[in-house]
Amino acid sequence: MLMMENSHIDEFVKLVVYDHAIATGLKLCTTQREIVHYAKSKGFLFTLEDWMSYVDSDMASLTPVQKQIIIEYDVSHWSWAFRQTVVWREMLME
Repeated sequence: MLMMENSHIDEFVKLVVYDHAIATGLKLCTTQREIVHYAKSKGFLFTLEDWMSYVDSDMASLTPVQKQIIIEYDVSHWSWAFRQTVVWREMLME
C-alpha cells in the first residue's frame, strides 16, 4: 500500500498507536476536520487536504465492501476515527 509521504501525518498516526492518552483523545473525533484539528492541538501540522489524501490512499487498498463499511460507520461511535487508517484499524478488536 502506498501512503502519501507526509512526516507529520505519519508521526501523528504512529503516536496514536503508542500513546494511550493521544488515542483516547482521538475517540472524540467525528469528522476528518476534527482529526486534523486534534492533531494540530498535539503539535502535528498538516492540512485537511493532506489528511484526506492520506486517508484516500489508505482506502485505495481496500475492497469495495470494506470501503463501504468504513464510509457508513456511525461517526458517533468511539471507534469511528480509528477506522480511517490501516494502522489504527489494526488497533481495533472486532
